[in-house]
Amino acid sequence: MRKTSEIPLLALIEAGGVNNMPVIVASAIPTSDALIAAIKTVKAAGYRVSKARRPKVFRRDRVGPTFVAEFADGTTTRMSVFTPRDKLDWTRGERLSVAAYQSRFQTHEAPPAILSAHFEQDGKVLAQRNNKSAS
Repeated sequence: MRKTSEIPLLALIEAGGVNNMPVIVASAIPTSDALIAAIKTVKAAGYRVSKARRPKVFRRDRVGPTFVAEFADGTTTRMSVFTPRDKLDWTRGERLSVAAYQSRFQTHEAPPAILSAHFEQDGKVLAQRNNKSAS
């Protein structure tokens, strides 16, 4: 007589009808009534592997001010900057604009000087600087 561990456990997996859930079809597994009942319950419940996610809602109030920089060659970059409206981070805005310029033109060289720059939000200019060079 064979031991239980020696019996090969073979199963075929086929695409099911409910949520494309795989259906395990036993081919050489000794089945019990409890196992069959449990499989039927799971199939009837429409078991899902992953939980349905709530759609992401775009919240306009989480977008920070936009740093707009005009370089000496006429190129303009617009970068949203995570900074409070009452204390604008000019250095961060300049660094992000330089990185955007280098990414746009696929270069690691220093870009031309920034002639003018300003922060804006919702179409309103919050603060402006002219003749400021990028460092």
